[in-house]
Amino acid sequence: MADSREPIAALPPTPRVAADADSRLRSVFLQHQLVAGLPRLPGVAPTLAKFVVGQIVDRLLDVPGGLEPLMLLQRDPALLARSTAVAVYAVLFARAAGWPDERLADHGAAAMLHGLGRVLDDGAAARAGFAWLAARGCSDFWLRAALVARHACGGAADETLPVGVATVRLAHAVLELLELGETGLPVALVRHPAAADVAPELLELAAAVLAGGP
Repeated sequence: MADSREPIAALPPTPRVAADADSRLRSVFLQHQLVAGLPRLPGVAPTLAKFVVGQIVDRLLDVPGGLEPLMLLQRDPALLARSTAVAVYAVLFARAAGWPDERLADHGAAAMLHGLGRVLDDGAAARAGFAWLAARGCSDFWLRAALVARHACGGAADETLPVGVATVRLAHAVLELLELGETGLPVALVRHPAAADVAPELLELAAAVLAGGP
């Protein structure tokens, strides 16, 4: 993935130039806000992080009501910055696992919204986030986001997690390690409790991303 490649999920054309220009202005403004709040992300070039954030923002703008959860997250700037970082890593982990580019923007949006429940009900964040997102509608976009919110930061699973959830859980673990000041992220991630429910192949790919690999 690089700036010169086709977008992960291109916006559909609109018949009104003014409306399209307004959408682009909103997208650029939101991208700037989100990228400005990102911490340094080991293994991720700043231009790549900006590109991923841009595709996620465009996808949220393309979904009716897609900005509503983002506005809720803006109530907690620290949570918003953390969620954006989780989204960037989750997209890169999923891409390393072979997900096609056309699925990555939706996945990144779901990853960004995974902690929405902390704004709604911090004492029952997973349940609150799931309920709020599921109530948005029955489209694949909202259902995927709801399921990620419900399971991405939960306790140990009885079996290996689905890749979509596992990438978000691994990204969440990376942010925890960064906040603890961990420097040897690839090794530390393998030892993190979240790794126990992740397929070994995905864990290896995630560690390679952190090490600056493909």
